[in-house]
Amino acid sequence: MKKFHIAAVAATIALAAGSAVAAEPSVTLYGVVDTGLQYTHVENSSKDVFEMNSGNYAGSRWGLKGSEKIAGNTSVGFILESGFASDTGTSGQGGKLFGREAQIYVSGNYGRFGAGRVGAFTSGSSSLSRYWDFEPFETGYTDAGIQATQVNVWSLHSNTLYYVSPKFSGFEFGAQYALAGDADKETTGLANDDHFANAYVRWDGKNAKAIAGLEYYRVGHANQSSYPNKDRWSAKLAGAWTPNGGPATLFAGYNYYRNQAKFADSTWDDDGLVQYDESGKGLEGHAFYLGGRYNIGAASLLAQFQFLTGKNKGARTGDDDEYKRYVASLGCHYFFSKRTMGYAVASYAKGTGLLDQDEGGSNRVVTTVGVTHWF
Repeated sequence: MKKFHIAAVAATIALAAGSAVAAEPSVTLYGVVDTGLQYTHVENSSKDVFEMNSGNYAGSRWGLKGSEKIAGNTSVGFILESGFASDTGTSGQGGKLFGREAQIYVSGNYGRFGAGRVGAFTSGSSSLSRYWDFEPFETGYTDAGIQATQVNVWSLHSNTLYYVSPKFSGFEFGAQYALAGDADKETTGLANDDHFANAYVRWDGKNAKAIAGLEYYRVGHANQSSYPNKDRWSAKLAGAWTPNGGPATLFAGYNYYRNQAKFADSTWDDDGLVQYDESGKGLEGHAFYLGGRYNIGAASLLAQFQFLTGKNKGARTGDDDEYKRYVASLGCHYFFSKRTMGYAVASYAKGTGLLDQDEGGSNRVVTTVGVTHWF
């Protein structure tokens, strides 16, 4: 009897321990290492650069993510993601430990609520991106992806609250609000801070998908002395179609923006050359793209053409105020395995007007070869 009692107690303890282990939250270590060789020729100068760099297709990173069920279908989770340069080993995002993403969220039948540092829904950044798969280059490389003619494709914001709905007949929607815009921290007054808001609706069908999004950036009172300082707007539309679920996918999209302080996410060499008057207005542009992907075995052939046209609505009297940019890109992705991909990509970008200044560097040819490995 005593032996039976001892055995029963031992079995009970073992079962309790097993249940406790099963109830423990799961934590996953993951990441990407992307390293390549890149050659850049700038048309307006004798600048030719051959370099090894990181994050050509996907930003090199490591991260931790996990979740725990707390009641019924309700779970609490987190994502912490740190960027780094795989060619030098240095930290990315200005040295922030988890500069690529740092969030906690609650999810259930009602959708998902979260808070922290995340990317915009209509960007190609962070786990919240709903936009990266609407073009063949998936917002990668210097000019091949749509960041060559669109704004906020690589945007990340701290101090952000967001909501994502459940899916209804293929539809999903969401909204987010960043309390301090591009800054890392709020000040003592809401009116002094910049603010960023983003909303989207996405539909996924059997062989097609589409997205519409709106981005809003309010310049706070503390930053009103720099121009342009009027409210910045950006609207995005995109779609993708895979006829009969076959090897070819066609992509198309459009971005309208107003009162921006940059031509596009990858025109950093020319953005700072623009002069503004005191009207508070900025750059207004229309960007269009058409692209395609064709899968042959383990390879994907990629092509895209982009066109940007716009005007500086805040130009000083007598200054040139118009600009255009044309970008053509070709590439190939080859999957050696499910976790390792090689790439070769070339892009040609040519601008006119404000995007064809002698000091600028956006008129260029960029060729890149490299390897991306996920773990």
